[in-house]
Amino acid sequence: MTDVKHIPDSAVETETMRIVREAAQTSLKIGFPVRLIGRPGTGKTCALWHVARELKGTYCEITAASKNVKGMFEGLLRAIDYASGKNHVSMIADMVYRLYAPVEGFREDLGTWGPVSRLLVVDEIQTLEAQAFRELLRVQERCRLGLVVAGNEERLAGGKKDAETLAQIESRILPPRHLSGPSRRDCELMGASYNVEGKAAYDLIAAFGTATNFRALIQLLEVAQRLNGGTRGICEQHLEAGLRFLNPKPETLKLMKSQAV
Repeated sequence: MTDVKHIPDSAVETETMRIVREAAQTSLKIGFPVRLIGRPGTGKTCALWHVARELKGTYCEITAASKNVKGMFEGLLRAIDYASGKNHVSMIADMVYRLYAPVEGFREDLGTWGPVSRLLVVDEIQTLEAQAFRELLRVQERCRLGLVVAGNEERLAGGKKDAETLAQIESRILPPRHLSGPSRRDCELMGASYNVEGKAAYDLIAAFGTATNFRALIQLLEVAQRLNGGTRGICEQHLEAGLRFLNPKPETLKLMKSQAV
């Protein structure tokens, strides 16, 4: 599976992780693609990566280079560390169909041996062109994949000329599920993973995290950890020093104060 350098080796069991795992298991079980929508900072990519690894699946991120049909097929091959070496789309597609086909294994649902479906997780799906998205769904159907697609926008890429294709795509995917920002429980779990100490410190990170997002909270915890030397627990004073260092927006500090009351 393609390596993503900025994703931590371990993940906290947040609500986002639970929703992503549930989506993957649902798609594997019933055979329909599931779409997730999460704004930046919801922990979407981290959860997608770790759930794909946990369920022995494949993670693929759509980029500008992989947004069209040929690029999408080549991206799927790169995600399993395979280079096509081909120029024609049809030949690349055939390789994808062959390499993503079900493998023989023990089917726990049937209690016998047979073809076992694989999981494919595709991130930044809003970048994918309509025709490429349709071909991705064809891969899912032909290879009987569990498929989770995720992005940070409601709207899929495409204009008026793609209206019919987009309508077909929407009809073949389960209704989207939205990923929310961190809850207080999520913030507390993140704090515990960074060895935060004291009720006042947990109140502060809960107020900050729920007023911002996972990305901002992790940044604050990382800064606080460095400011205290990383040799002992993070206390309220370390977090306050971290906030001064990061210089958050005045409206964020105001909202934090209102939520901490």
